[in-house]
Amino acid sequence: MVDLSFKAINNKLKKLAMFLVAKQRGPAYLAVISGMVAVRGLPPIHEELTMMVAFCTLFLLLARTSTLRGAWLGFLFGCGHFTLSFSWLLTSIHTYGGFSLPVAVLALLLFSMAMAIYPAIFGALLPRLAPRPEMVPIAAPALWVITEWLRVHVFTGFAWNLAGYGWNSREAILQIADLGGIYLLSWLMLFPAAVLSLLWVRRRVTKKVFIGLGLIAMVLGLAHLYGTFRIDSDQFSNNSTRWSAPLRVAMVQGNVAQDQKWDPDFRGEGFFRYLDLSHSISEPVDLVVWPETAVAFFLQASPRAMEQIGKLSQHLGAQILTGAPMADKTNQFGKWEFFNSAVILDEGKNFKRRYNKHHLVPFGEYIPFREYVPNNISKLTAGTSDFTPGPSATPLPWNQGNIGLLICYEVIFPEEVRKLAKSGVRWLINITNDAWFGEAAKPQHLAMARVRAIENHLPMVRVANTGISAAFDQFGRELGRIPPNKMGVLTVELPRAHSKSLFSKAGDVWIWFWLYLSVAALLPRIWRKIFKPKQSQKDPNPTV
Repeated sequence: MVDLSFKAINNKLKKLAMFLVAKQRGPAYLAVISGMVAVRGLPPIHEELTMMVAFCTLFLLLARTSTLRGAWLGFLFGCGHFTLSFSWLLTSIHTYGGFSLPVAVLALLLFSMAMAIYPAIFGALLPRLAPRPEMVPIAAPALWVITEWLRVHVFTGFAWNLAGYGWNSREAILQIADLGGIYLLSWLMLFPAAVLSLLWVRRRVTKKVFIGLGLIAMVLGLAHLYGTFRIDSDQFSNNSTRWSAPLRVAMVQGNVAQDQKWDPDFRGEGFFRYLDLSHSISEPVDLVVWPETAVAFFLQASPRAMEQIGKLSQHLGAQILTGAPMADKTNQFGKWEFFNSAVILDEGKNFKRRYNKHHLVPFGEYIPFREYVPNNISKLTAGTSDFTPGPSATPLPWNQGNIGLLICYEVIFPEEVRKLAKSGVRWLINITNDAWFGEAAKPQHLAMARVRAIENHLPMVRVANTGISAAFDQFGRELGRIPPNKMGVLTVELPRAHSKSLFSKAGDVWIWFWLYLSVAALLPRIWRKIFKPKQSQKDPNPTV
């Protein structure tokens, strides 16, 4: 009979770990495996403990290692983690990008290696910043948060699947995002892992083990209590002081396949599908939202389509917000610029309320350093010309209050959404076309949108072409959803925002706090070196 007791499993894991470490390349293999295992903590699997154990393993591998070896182990961890975490990119590159599978796999590996530079920085610095095991719980979580912050900001940034999204299934714990954003959630994921690594090193001291487990329980418990208090305080507050009548929004998910969406013979059918679904709305609404590029042609060049949208708006008594490509002539020489845009339309047939996506997807919507790249290399999405970025993250004016409009993956960048929140928008709307991503990307993208709502205390409507379309209140509580790969219409009542969060008001201050914690272990040593008084030299020939 197989012994499945905790002690037996612990002994087997210990033997496996010691076997790998004893081998010459064992730590390298273990780093790659740990990086891949950590992905199980992210949506849609949500195994938080598995992710903590994976990071705990990384911290143990980095203990008392050299800077170069630490960087190598961190790089391998990142390669394993990002290759599996971003595997949905194979669908974008191979299935819809037209590249062969070997080329797509190579592109994924190269991209994962580029992202693995950030864990490599972590691996190089942690042994220096935390030379003793007792310092790891202080330095390691904060240092990882800093590398995530760098990944969000350096070059164009890629904020996908930060460690904090592993808490997506824990509604109460998610509420601490209104204090410190996704970065505080990442810290909360890695702090227990760091304490566990310390307990592994000091496992023979029973007292310290109980203290460490108690510390983990206390930190997680405080986070849970805070979230529960936040949610309960909303339920018992006075409705008249919270918000006025909610906004009624109809979300329309057409489920138009990516290989048909841009087909000239099918574009009209896709457009009429959204018209027909919207005509089925039988109850009064304030706004109808179609997803990114639901209109897969230039509206400016189609008066007939504009007339049909105008009739729909008049029929429903509501305005239509839709994604559509736009083209503007820049000068008298006939040069055109193309935009991935969102526009609010009614029977007036004008494009004054328009937002141009400003944070474009590299290689998906434009080719970086285009002036140095051959013209025959085009972006992965339809069309041969690159999109032009809009000016910045600016509110979209509307008669019931400004909208924080986010197109596709703009919603994954915390600071950009925070800027919209500070500008006074009333709610957030994210329109996207996840059809050209793999299926794993859909729940991950949705989880990121949900955290943006909590971070900024702003309700969020997310409408996707093939799903998942959903709406959240300012606490990230789901108000309804349309499942992936289904056609559907869903009307939700969206509460109006009534307060700003600490993160939206002072989120940029947190990075200095993480920097302080990262170097906290070095501060006493630096203090002693600078301020410790010099010992007086003894005179070898003292006078009597």
